[in-house]
Amino acid sequence: MRAVVVSGAGRYDDPWHDFAGTSARLAAELVSLGLDAEVLTLGEADVPSTGVELLVVNAGGGSTPREVTSTETDRRAEALADWAREQTAGGLPTLVTHTGSNTFYDDDQWEQLIGGRWVPGTSWHPPLAPAQVQVTAAVHPITAGLGEQLSVVDERYCDLRVAPDVTVLVDQEEDGRRHPIVWARAAGGVRVVHDALGHDVAAYDSPDRRALLAREVDWLLQR
Repeated sequence: MRAVVVSGAGRYDDPWHDFAGTSARLAAELVSLGLDAEVLTLGEADVPSTGVELLVVNAGGGSTPREVTSTETDRRAEALADWAREQTAGGLPTLVTHTGSNTFYDDDQWEQLIGGRWVPGTSWHPPLAPAQVQVTAAVHPITAGLGEQLSVVDERYCDLRVAPDVTVLVDQEEDGRRHPIVWARAAGGVRVVHDALGHDVAAYDSPDRRALLAREVDWLLQR
């Protein structure tokens, strides 16, 4: 089975994340799960041919939209970004990692497809640190049997805008409130997992984080 990781660059990059590093790590994890995985960097890679069975979006864009220019790099980036959105809308199983809810920020349909959004000026996170996050859906196939808590070393996003029709799988407590960070959505033929973990390469060293990723992939591929 073939998976592609769409990796942030250009206007889908930001100064706080190593998308090249985390995308390579994600691809390696997917290979370990039995997939043929390839990283497609926005602005560098062309739209893939047919045969993709899993899409992973590992990109960002910060909080200030940047204009599309007429350079060849931007044209290639927009073609791949358009392809990714169209594939998700068309039903290609999609995993959105970490800052992925903040990418494609000038397309409202992206939020509707994945069931949420990082909202500039509202969403935030405490400093990266070891933490316990809570499993909230004990009977969902992704999280059943994982236990009540997962140990991670990561940024924990707060105050994301989350659609009412998603199934929240993992949340975390901050400032006395619960904040969803991992959810699944299956509606209208679209099967999506949003997983806000994965700030840096080291975040994937956590056994709990890798176990969660493996289950997300299995659910998305219905295997």
